Amino acid sequence: MAHDPINVGYARALFEMAQAEGIVDRVEEELFRLRELLKTNPALLEFLKDPNIKHEGKRQALADLFGGRVHPLVLNILFTLSDQSRSGRLLNVIEEFSAVAAASRQKVSGEVITAVALDEATRARLAAELSRITGKNVQLFQKVDPSILGGAIIKVGEQIIDASLRHKLDQLKDTLAQ
Repeated sequence: MAHDPINVGYARALFEMAQAEGIVDRVEEELFRLRELLKTNPALLEFLKDPNIKHEGKRQALADLFGGRVHPLVLNILFTLSDQSRSGRLLNVIEEFSAVAAASRQKVSGEVITAVALDEATRARLAAELSRITGKNVQLFQKVDPSILGGAIIKVGEQIIDASLRHKLDQLKDTLAQ
């Protein structure tokens, strides 16, 4: 990923404030959820980027949507990017924050996508096994996607392991089609 100094600046500033308050993990988790929300609701990001909507209107919408649901630091970065007409950078700032947070802990972020939610013990065992395999300390975030039917899709850094039932069925279909 190309490290745009503006995105890195926002991410580092947010990281330093979160670190000072001792809530880096919480902020990172909330930003992960926000990123997923924006990916599944691109209209929200388009709304935030729309130059025809006044900053006050965007601030009010953000406060209504996220006020009391996310830490004030997360809400503040949303306000800041919106006020400076830089909401289009939000996804990149989130990625940079994750990279800065992971580097500070000498961890790498990972994502596990399953059809049903994993319990905490299973998630911890999976993170430990991924740490053993990669030789890095893996912080694992979970996403539930019923469309994969079963199994899991695991992303750690640039590596992706697709052991989902959907993927296996697609492979079988391709094999049978030949």
